[in-house]
Amino acid sequence: MRQLLSILLGLFSVSALAAGSVRLDFVAGPVSIVASGGQERSASRGTAVVPGETVRTGSEGRAQLRFDDGAVVSLQPNSDFRIDDYRFSGASDGQERALFTLLRGGLRTLTGIVGRSQRESYRMTTSVATIGIRGTEYTLAYLDSDAIAVATGEGAIEVCNGSGCSTLASGDSAVVRGRDGEPRRVAFRPRLDPTPPPPDAMPLFASMASRRPDGSVNVNQGNLQSGPGYAFQGAHGNVVVVSTMVDGVASLADGNQLTHVASGSNFFQSLVAGESGGDGVMGWGRWASATDQASSTLTDLHYVVGQPTPAAGLTALSGTTVTYSNIVGATTPTCAGCTGTPTFQGPSSGSLTAVFGAATMQVSMSLDITMNASPMTITATTGSTPVPIASTFTWDPGYIYSGTSGSGQFSGVNASHAGATYSTYAGGGFVSGAVVLSR
Repeated sequence: MRQLLSILLGLFSVSALAAGSVRLDFVAGPVSIVASGGQERSASRGTAVVPGETVRTGSEGRAQLRFDDGAVVSLQPNSDFRIDDYRFSGASDGQERALFTLLRGGLRTLTGIVGRSQRESYRMTTSVATIGIRGTEYTLAYLDSDAIAVATGEGAIEVCNGSGCSTLASGDSAVVRGRDGEPRRVAFRPRLDPTPPPPDAMPLFASMASRRPDGSVNVNQGNLQSGPGYAFQGAHGNVVVVSTMVDGVASLADGNQLTHVASGSNFFQSLVAGESGGDGVMGWGRWASATDQASSTLTDLHYVVGQPTPAAGLTALSGTTVTYSNIVGATTPTCAGCTGTPTFQGPSSGSLTAVFGAATMQVSMSLDITMNASPMTITATTGSTPVPIASTFTWDPGYIYSGTSGSGQFSGVNASHAGATYSTYAGGGFVSGAVVLSR
């Protein structure tokens, strides 16, 4: 009996070491966990999910799962995502597993360590095909019960069903219809446009494992702290503000609202706060009214702020194309000089792409907003030729009335985040805003 007990305890210890944990990084709207037996319980930020359980989002629900191996899964509304098997002991030891099923809805995922060295360790199952990874980021959504759309952001994925297997490289998109339908290449990415969460839910969009650019854990989970080393980018009408505050100070009330910035002779003070947010890596917001170092009044100054990614973190990305397609937060656009009082919504979707070379880079951005209920796409670029690689950048508008001006920066470990401001001529005035995106 003692020998049997010893063996059982040993097996339990091995199993416990091999199991990896999965937790909800954030929750907004109706989200629940469905056990394998059908029992359903409500979910909140920090809730643990175990193999066999399904995360279910309602019509206005969103959830993000974080895995021990660094993987992240962001679920859209009306989604059911089941964890079939997940094991990770802290290293690639041949025993790791990441087996999932998307039963309905859509998701965007950044894959982790599991599956990098042994592709058979990772599998995403749908009603018509299974997906294996050869890269780090992809988007998946059901078009109906018998069809899916899938797109690769970075690396490559392998889509397999009765017709065989097809590889989708970075930038490729495809639609698969039926269990034996061959993946058909398409020019569009799956649109994942969730119902925007209510304003009071925005602080929930915070990473529980946020880290500072030096790799240390941000213990306050979601709040930036006043201190040196920040960079600040702003847009006000057709005026672009670029302030790299290596020796300056950014003062952040309650960790989100930026009250003033200082850098050398530059000084900006918020008089009337408009809106703000932060996720522990970057902050964003709008000052309804502010003053600059010359005591000039700035109306509706949109900004992003954060500690820039060190140069070494950028040069390590040499030879790669990084796509930031997850909108972490954004300000509601405003217009200086527009006729009447236009109404804005968004951005509802968008992405920023950075092509890093050995010493140069090219950055471009596309955002979808609405102005007076009419769709509007804002595009921006650093120019037709590469610019020197740096943690901050400015958009090259070409001609001010036909292009987009503004500035941006990379923050976080290995440039995990990109923040940007923009100003585009439309409606007789300059439409401005700010956005923070992550990979």
